[in-house]
Amino acid sequence: MALPSPVEAPAADTVPDLTIRSVTLNPASPVVGPVGAVRLVVEVVARGVAGPEGVTIQVEPGVPPESSRIGTFPVSASGSVSTSVPGAVPGPRPTRVPGRPSGTRKGTVARLAGGGAAIETATVFSRAGQDWETWRFAPDKSLSRWYPAGRWTVTATAKGAGGTTVTGYAPFWLKRETRFGAVQAVRKGTEVQVDGVLKRVDPRGVVDYAPFAGQPVEILHRETAQAAWTTAATATSDAQGKFSRSVPDRQGGEWRIRFAGTGHYAARLGKIHPTSPSES
Repeated sequence: MALPSPVEAPAADTVPDLTIRSVTLNPASPVVGPVGAVRLVVEVVARGVAGPEGVTIQVEPGVPPESSRIGTFPVSASGSVSTSVPGAVPGPRPTRVPGRPSGTRKGTVARLAGGGAAIETATVFSRAGQDWETWRFAPDKSLSRWYPAGRWTVTATAKGAGGTTVTGYAPFWLKRETRFGAVQAVRKGTEVQVDGVLKRVDPRGVVDYAPFAGQPVEILHRETAQAAWTTAATATSDAQGKFSRSVPDRQGGEWRIRFAGTGHYAARLGKIHPTSPSES
């Protein structure tokens, strides 16, 4: 007599590997002015996370540890931080699911520089059949001129079953605002003299804007509104932030100033100025 074939027990659900897939900052390159503040929103896409507080972030000045090349996410121009973590499962980039979220979890947002710890809500979005989750954090402390400019890092830590953890680092730049003042382009004989002042958010906090000395600026020109901008000359700001340069007369057209920025101060593209008639 033939015996019945044994029935195989269903395979246990496979627990996905603990992975941080991406970290997104908005804005990607915050710029602070003399007043007000910029609030960061950070999203961490991860899988294999265990517990209602399974993802935490920390935002602080400095660069990622040298040993953290694996798991560091470079910020792209679009504001997202793309992943290059070995072992991440390829596929479409996770997006926010329209409609009601699948649930809400608490995530600990560690202190910003000079601030205390805060507990924030991280809303988790997911789709049936997908094991990637998006954790969204909005630290209650915003960035202002009183925080140190330069390199900052978001450290995202995900915790899985059994207490295992993975960490990803997303570096970004916090910069202070710059601006131009008193820009003009005046025809003088066979030349056009371009003058202006470059200012920056006062690093001492005494005034809103202070002269930005010793900085190179580009003097741009175009003949018509449809023409491309070209670099006509360069100049360097003096101790009062002033710059001046005479260039051969280009028969009218328009002028503007461009500052490339530094590690602590943001780039600036000035307003468009027509060539003014001679003062004489």
